Amino acid sequence: MTVLGRILLLPVLAVSPPLHAQQSPPWSAFQALRDSLAGVTDTIELRVMLRRVRDSDPLRGGVAALRLGELRADIDFSHAISCFRRAARQEPGRAEAWFGLGMAETLRSRAEMRDPLRLGSRVGLGALERGADHHARALQLEPRFVPAALALAEIELSLLDTTRLRTARGVLRSAVRAGASGHPDVLLAWGRVERAAGTLEMAAAAFRRYLANGGNRALGLLELARTRLALGRPDGKEPYYEGASLEDREAIAGYRADLEPIAADSNLNDFDRQTGHHRAAFLHRFWTDRDHLELRHEGERLREHYRRLIFARRHFPLTVSRRFYGRLDAYRSGNNEVDDRGIIYIRHGQPADRLRPFIFRAMPNESWRYVRAEGDLLFHFSAGYDGNGGGDLYDYRLVQSVLDLRGAEDAPRDQLILSRQSLSPLYSRMLNWGRYGSANAEASERSIGATSIEVGTTTDAYELQFKRRLDAVADLISVGRRQGNSLAHLVFGIEASGTSGEPTAEGVEYRVRVRLVALDRHDRSVGTLDTVVVIHHLRTLHADEWLVGRAELSLPGGQWSYRAALAQGDSTGVVLPRNTVRVANTDGRSLGLSDIALGSPGRAVSWITDAADTVLLAPSALFRRGSEVETYYEVTGARPQAWYRHQITVLRAGGREADDGKRPLVSLSFEEQAAAEVIRSRRTVRLERLKSGSYLVEVRVTGPDGMAQVRRRAIQLIDR
Repeated sequence: MTVLGRILLLPVLAVSPPLHAQQSPPWSAFQALRDSLAGVTDTIELRVMLRRVRDSDPLRGGVAALRLGELRADIDFSHAISCFRRAARQEPGRAEAWFGLGMAETLRSRAEMRDPLRLGSRVGLGALERGADHHARALQLEPRFVPAALALAEIELSLLDTTRLRTARGVLRSAVRAGASGHPDVLLAWGRVERAAGTLEMAAAAFRRYLANGGNRALGLLELARTRLALGRPDGKEPYYEGASLEDREAIAGYRADLEPIAADSNLNDFDRQTGHHRAAFLHRFWTDRDHLELRHEGERLREHYRRLIFARRHFPLTVSRRFYGRLDAYRSGNNEVDDRGIIYIRHGQPADRLRPFIFRAMPNESWRYVRAEGDLLFHFSAGYDGNGGGDLYDYRLVQSVLDLRGAEDAPRDQLILSRQSLSPLYSRMLNWGRYGSANAEASERSIGATSIEVGTTTDAYELQFKRRLDAVADLISVGRRQGNSLAHLVFGIEASGTSGEPTAEGVEYRVRVRLVALDRHDRSVGTLDTVVVIHHLRTLHADEWLVGRAELSLPGGQWSYRAALAQGDSTGVVLPRNTVRVANTDGRSLGLSDIALGSPGRAVSWITDAADTVLLAPSALFRRGSEVETYYEVTGARPQAWYRHQITVLRAGGREADDGKRPLVSLSFEEQAAAEVIRSRRTVRLERLKSGSYLVEVRVTGPDGMAQVRRRAIQLIDR
């Protein structure tokens, strides 16, 4: 007897279910027939079977037709759909018929998406939606139909349609209440749908039940962590890192997928090489490095990442199956979940400004602006299509300029530019300046757009934001030691008009929160500081005065970049632009020269060195013309009793005096015998003969072996 003959002898699928106490899963007979056909490869025999049973038993015929489609003998699964439809019409209360119809529509969808001759951006999505509807019908008829529940969740999670997700959520809730919760995979699918639909607390409860019912521990911990972290709950970290330490292929793939939207290829390669607890340690370092970089508490960046992922999938889903690009598209993400708005949102979060104007004849469009210490980012997104090709109404793409928006060529130019006027003064120049000025402004706007896309799609950020900005200056000066460690002083000045003080018995107290991080070339922290500096004054400062303070941080020798933020309360502050500092090597094996500390009385903050000297530290490079500037620096690694030559000179910035041996504008030279391994030098430089402008203060220290160490500080002389 042939294989097909044995299949034909299988019992017919039961129409009336047995008593509940004896009832087997409602899909068991259906799956048994599917399994029996899995090894059949003879399409002729399958067609014979289909002809014999499609009228008498269309459900059995539909299963045979599914196998024909899988063997590419019925590419669009039309025979299977026809049979299952007939079965559903004959017995509309039979869940297996609707489930089979859902399977057939889903397989048709996949076939349509693979077909290059089918045109359009939503190819296959109609069949996929119909498939989900049929699975939902099967589940409503038989809530214990586990395959229908899993198929429904899988399809709706891929479609990311918020309206459909809410409907699917209701169906799955009913199935769980009716008894399907005994199957852990149903709880997992239910939790994922709840989360995608926006009910995160319910999703967390589902994942806890999944774990309690013996589900995959690594996967359950990851899903629970994703949900808690998206809710902003600190207790999401523990399951996140515990799950990462377990060896489970599906969970590991999930962790990697969550990293992909922001991680560089090198990070992903490092992740792939990790195992067990080393994988958890890698992830902890990955997220903690970002916390330090953004001057935040540990765990903040991880929570924000998962909040962004869920927000982007709900608000910027990619509801097309194909993406066609045109010549004005400036970026190709390769992402199949979210459009370009979602890509930027996941990397950079909520924009400071978001414009969605209506412009006659222009396709739907948006512009976002991010405020950053290192310079604002400006993004333009365009949906729709025009003569430049590509695009879809459901797919927002990045373009370099507002003039590249879909339909911009047909839209009124003045309306197009005026709609972005609040984002940058460039748009007023593009509209109101003459021919050449307007062309230059247009080129600048395009350059900003191109740079923003480059930065925005290759970096990620969670920069501190404040409602009210402090006007402040600051400098990190590496000089001095504390208990054997090199010091770096963040010296800051804040314009008093933006500050607030608290009256005390002695006067007024100003409290400034200082956050500082020093970073190596891989943006890993080598030193962090988060403290409150309390500054006392006898009276409230006037609006034109400055609040000056200092905070210190121990750093190892080397060249570091650093970031800093100053704040009063939660709503008033500023993030300062990134800068660099060089910390002298103090191991004693070679001569080292610290930064040059500069300061003028009344315009600097005092610092007491470990030798009890008082040093003035200025928060900026601005000094009054004609003032006397105190200099202080330290030489380490000196040989006691040896003589060292010191030269302090002032050179014009941008000139060639330092390079061609011309006479400096101000010069001070002296020799000093080292009394110990550290030489502390304090001198006053008179600048009364110099005009307003930019200068360099240079210190050169030459040892007995003729080797010299040189440091420079830029200063600006002003009249007031």
